Amino acid sequence: MQEPQVKEAPSTMRRSAQRTARFARWILLGLACAYLASGVFSIAPSEVGVLLRWGRVVDTSVPPGIHYAVPWPVDRVIRVPVRTVMKLTVDDFFEASEVAAGFRAVTGLSSYLLTGDNNIVTISCVLQYSIKDPAKYLFALADSERTLRSLACNTLIHCLSGLTISDVLTIGKATIRSYVGSELQRRLDELDTGLEVTFVELKDVTPPRQVQENFNDVINAKIDKEKRVNQAISYHNEQIPRAKADSDRAVREAEAYRQRVVARAEGDADRFLNHLAEYRRAESVTRTRLHLDFLDELLPRLRRVWVVDTEDGEPVARTVSIQKSP
Repeated sequence: MQEPQVKEAPSTMRRSAQRTARFARWILLGLACAYLASGVFSIAPSEVGVLLRWGRVVDTSVPPGIHYAVPWPVDRVIRVPVRTVMKLTVDDFFEASEVAAGFRAVTGLSSYLLTGDNNIVTISCVLQYSIKDPAKYLFALADSERTLRSLACNTLIHCLSGLTISDVLTIGKATIRSYVGSELQRRLDELDTGLEVTFVELKDVTPPRQVQENFNDVINAKIDKEKRVNQAISYHNEQIPRAKADSDRAVREAEAYRQRVVARAEGDADRFLNHLAEYRRAESVTRTRLHLDFLDELLPRLRRVWVVDTEDGEPVARTVSIQKSP
């Protein structure tokens, strides 16, 4: 009775080991499938993927969509938001150090800049930037945002050092925006940061609070000055064309009057010369005709005419009424 039980024990253990081996193979196969499936990844529409293989960049512009890469540790994909516009506010020019913090705590001074004429001004600048080169953005610098902030502070300090306080508070804001945008982009390109500055906004440019009212008076005076100058220029631009038009019209009228007077004088001269020629040919006849023409022109204008005649050798005055013929 004991021998059959002893023979069945090795057979049972063998079957158990076989089942365990098959189960382990299925587990390994599942783990392998899960490992291979982990290589599937997706890139959002606002992103670009950077593919690393054994730590080396092999593709800097993996487009949006679903892709496959060899799972870790062979391949690694870093998603970079290249179509996202990021903002950075620069309103504090203190370095992040204990010395600067201690100075700020002791003096109580707020962050400010100096203009070219040694005036204090506070400024708040907002930078909008995006990533134009994902690979450079990831590996050129350890902290791209801190580098951008430091370069922006340095550029603002350099820009305001060449302007007066009046320019900074009035007409120089456009110059500051333009200079900061171009100069900051040039420095970022020199460092191969992969960043692109898209917009620079000056939100707040003010003098110290203690002298704010005085600066406001100066600014208002300059604004009034510019307004008066613009009004004078507008009046000048309005009056000059009008004066030129009046001058041209006066010149044309004078020229027309000159032509009329000259033509009339020439006609009178020609008529006089014709009368002179006729008078030379027949003096008595011409004299009589001229006299009659004069009377014919003069008498219709008179209501009464006094005619002096002689009667018995004595002058007699008679009144003759002139009736105009129809």
